[in-house]
Amino acid sequence: MYKSIDPNILERAGSFKLSQLYLISYASADGSGALSRMNIRELVREINIYEHLENTTLSGNIVITDATNVLQNFPVTGYERIEFKLETPGLKTGYDFSVESGYPMFVYAIDKRQQVNPRTQSYIIRFCSMENIKNQQRRVSKSLSGSIDQMMINIMRNDLKSKKNIIIEETRNLHKYVFPRLKPFDAIKLIAKDAKSKSFENGGFHFYEDAVGFHFKSYESMFCIENGKPRAAKAYYTPKVKNIRNGGNRNILSDYQSVDDYKIISQCNTLKNLQLGTYASRMVSHDSFNKTFDEYDFNYLTDYPNHKHLEMDANGGVRDDNGILPLFNFEEGNTFGNFAEGTLHFGSNTRKIHNDFEFVSPQDIVQQRISQKSAISSLVIEITIPGWTGINVGQIVEFHLPKYAISSKSDVKDTDPYISGRYLVSGLRHQISADSKMHRMVLELIKDSYNRAYTEEDQDLFTNNQNDTGDNFLQYEIDKLF
Repeated sequence: MYKSIDPNILERAGSFKLSQLYLISYASADGSGALSRMNIRELVREINIYEHLENTTLSGNIVITDATNVLQNFPVTGYERIEFKLETPGLKTGYDFSVESGYPMFVYAIDKRQQVNPRTQSYIIRFCSMENIKNQQRRVSKSLSGSIDQMMINIMRNDLKSKKNIIIEETRNLHKYVFPRLKPFDAIKLIAKDAKSKSFENGGFHFYEDAVGFHFKSYESMFCIENGKPRAAKAYYTPKVKNIRNGGNRNILSDYQSVDDYKIISQCNTLKNLQLGTYASRMVSHDSFNKTFDEYDFNYLTDYPNHKHLEMDANGGVRDDNGILPLFNFEEGNTFGNFAEGTLHFGSNTRKIHNDFEFVSPQDIVQQRISQKSAISSLVIEITIPGWTGINVGQIVEFHLPKYAISSKSDVKDTDPYISGRYLVSGLRHQISADSKMHRMVLELIKDSYNRAYTEEDQDLFTNNQNDTGDNFLQYEIDKLF
């Protein structure tokens, strides 16, 4: 993707192109019906734009330094829209919040207002997508039947009245839902939990917005194209020296892929994964019509090969040995995947609730969905890089971390074999600074598999390998000794 950048157009990594920035009042100009605008571009100190897989819509904020009393003179009431365009020079992709060709954002709050000097104040204007506002005003109270992807479109177009692009992964099976006065986003999230991909054996879908529009898709659709081949990485990042000269000229493309800072937010959390049922769980299912109970066990190790993952084999195929849980003997021949009783789920398996429409069996999706989501969140990395508008959440990048050890001639790559590899962009923040005239970006990266598999072990190294001389003592008998 970086190859599409023309280095002759860019002055440096982090260059940006920002249009005039207008506040649009809810009241027309002089009652004429024309939009009443105020250009606040010169008052802007910083702009932040946020995308995240767990956030339904785009959001952001603008830090203002104001010596013209815009808050009272315009006035700013919290019912305005904000209009601007942001892009990296030479790229066709970016954020278009204009009236003419895009979708202005809604100003929903003004806060952190404080004095800078006797005649100047600063404050933050917070904004979000218009759909977020409409979602707070409406309820879905109807029944829908058919495929889940078409239900999602119905809610977006008819209930939220959204005109934005919607990128959809097709779902399988026909369903029927009766929505009991749910907010539109809650209705979509409800059906997203039951969505099964037409092409993959996934557990649930994600619903989110980026600069392109709204997306409704599974993790595996983000990892792979329809035929199961891995999606190409949009960028390659690694900590390295910047401002390298190539024949006397600065290598801007190299600078763009240099990591300024990184943090490993989470590398593993076994206790959390045990509590959530990432490794193993049991579904207790009740059929109220036949008055029966059934139990279904989920085992991460046996389920893992059924899905596409970020790290594939050399031919783009699924591996069965590179997940977050290694295969080892934990207790008397049992792996972590054998303790299903540790996490219990309960669900209804009653059939024919809506005549011939299919009902998603909880054992077919609930345990799998929870495991997939928690597994991919086990390794979370945050990197700070030069900003550009050519990447969004839900896309794949590569991050390579240098090995913090003495270099070896046998290790040509000299990278950490577990941390390095393909990642899914789960969140990002664009930060535009008017003072430094720099565009920076913070990416949150997650992954569900590794380049190098953990070592397998069939010997039981836990049982009888600890102190076994513990005894029971009565507190009051101990008291008598003193």
